[in-house]
Formats: sequence, structure tokens, C-alpha cells
Amino acid sequence: MEKIKSFDEFYETKLVSEIVKQEETRKNFKKRFLIILFLTYILIALSAFIFDPVFFPNEDQGRGMIYLWVAILTILPFAIFFNRFRKKFAKVYKDNVIQKLVHFIDDSLEYRATEGFPKSQYLRSELFKRRPDKYKAEDLVQGKIGQTPIRFSEVHSEYKTKSGSGKNRKTEWHTIFQGVFFEADFNKDFKTKTFILPDYLERSLGFIGKSLQSLNVGRPPLVKLEDPEFEKYYAVYGEDQVEARYILSTSLMQRLTEFGKKRKFAPYISFVDNSIFIAVLEHKNLFEPRIFRTNLNKDLILEYHNMLDLMIGIVDDLNLNNRIWAGSKMKMD
Repeated sequence: MEKIKSFDEFYETKLVSEIVKQEETRKNFKKRFLIILFLTYILIALSAFIFDPVFFPNEDQGRGMIYLWVAILTILPFAIFFNRFRKKFAKVYKDNVIQKLVHFIDDSLEYRATEGFPKSQYLRSELFKRRPDKYKAEDLVQGKIGQTPIRFSEVHSEYKTKSGSGKNRKTEWHTIFQGVFFEADFNKDFKTKTFILPDYLERSLGFIGKSLQSLNVGRPPLVKLEDPEFEKYYAVYGEDQVEARYILSTSLMQRLTEFGKKRKFAPYISFVDNSIFIAVLEHKNLFEPRIFRTNLNKDLILEYHNMLDLMIGIVDDLNLNNRIWAGSKMKMD
């Protein structure tokens, strides 16, 4: 309860005045945008009413194409106008709201809005087997919690497929992962790779799901553990059964089980080269300000706060600061 009270005080004293100031800018833009949009479409409608009988006295296939180009030439400037404002507004918002929020949670952390989780580390985690054709990452948070180096950001990775041929050839984009990607230096040495994946099969198919787990293509062998509660949420695959059990202590499995319960979807986790990688699914852009609706909403900021706090709290949840060696092996960019 003390934490919520502390957040309330922070929101009222540090953020409200800044958001109110930005609300004026947002409202003015919204008003101008809607007025210009309305007048433009009135002008197009009048032009069509006046010139259509002159240029198209009879039904003509060319009419549709001309109106399509009119629509495109009308929408394009609006899209450019909107996108420029959105980028400028988002920068101010992130510099003055999200930055303060990150420092409120832990003043030692660094926030870089335009940078993101390195693609090389995303691939190194091996959490998602398909290599992305498009990779976007932003809103990087990095630093040390106690002795533990961490970093995380929003990530959206996609792959493309092509179908058809000739004029009917079509390219489609498919999401591999969208959410928050996290890395921390783990406090145990290990030589092999271990993967902890959400176990939707176990929960939905029971015994059949357990059988299907062992057929997970492209993963190391399934590791059986003596924790039925943990196995409701996760399936574990490891190159070395003994090392996987060494990493997954009883206390760590309990912590991961609780972490899985905090989210609608359990996270994807891997242990690779003395780092722990965690991918938390989130199907919306968390740290972007709204343009056509107010940002003066404490619940909205609290949602940002809870996600940031959840990611940073992983260090405590997994007891990563209970280190068994001095120093760190995780390299920060």
C-alpha cells in the first residue's frame, strides 16, 4: 500500500504539471488536424459535385481511378503532417514523463528512448527460432540493480512470406515477438543452454501435452523436474540435464512460477552464456503518448510504472543479486 501511496505523490508532484503543459499542445494539434481534414473533404465533395457532370457526363471507368488519386494525394500530406507531430510530441513526452518515471523506480538506471535491445543479443538468446526479416527496438532501459547489470526494451520482430506470382504476388508480414525483451547477468556459471518456455500444451492437453513437449523440434531434450506447480506454466529444455537442474533451484522455480502468475501470458526464458533472457509478451506500444485522447490519466501512467517495475523487479524476484562471484560477465553496449 505504501508503494501506491508513493506513486500517487510522485504523479501529483512531478508529472501532472508536465502532462498538463503537453495537453495544451496535443489539444491544439487535434483541433487543427480535424478542422483541416473536415475542410479538405468538403472541398473534395464540392469539386466532385461541380466538375463530375462536366468531365464525366456518362459512366466512365476513369472516374474511379481519378477519385482514387485524389484520395491518395489528400491523405498523404495528412499522414506526413500527423507523423511529424507524433514523433515530436513523443520525444517531449518520453524526455519529460517516461524518463522521470524510470528514475523514480531506480535513479541509477539510464533511459534512451530512441535506442533498443541489441538484435545480436535477441538472436543470441535463441528464444525464437525463426530469424526476423524486420527488427525494431526502442525505449531502452539499462544500468545496474545492485551488482547486477540489466537491460531491456520494447522489441517487435517480424518475418515475411510471399505468395502468388506476377501481378498477384503478395508480401505479408507476421509477428514473431512483440513485447519487452530483458537481459540480466545471471549469478551462476553454466556451459550449456537451457530454455524455459510457456507450457500452453500442458495446461490445455494434460498428459497429451506432456507427450507433445518431447517432440519440440529444434530444442534440446525435455528436462523433467519434480515441481508440478512449475510445470503447469513452463516446459524446460536443456542441453545438459544436470546443469539445467543446477540452474533451476527450488527457490528459482518458485520465483518463476510467481512471475508467470503475474502476467496473462507466461514469459519465455533462456540461460545462455551466463545471461538470463526473458521475453514478456505485450501486444501494444507501452511508452507512446496518445494523440487523440488525453494523457492526463493516472491509470495510464500507473500501467507504464507497473511494467517498468515488473521488469526491474525481476532482479529481486530471481534473487540475482545473491552473487556467487565478484564482478560481472555481461557486456553492455
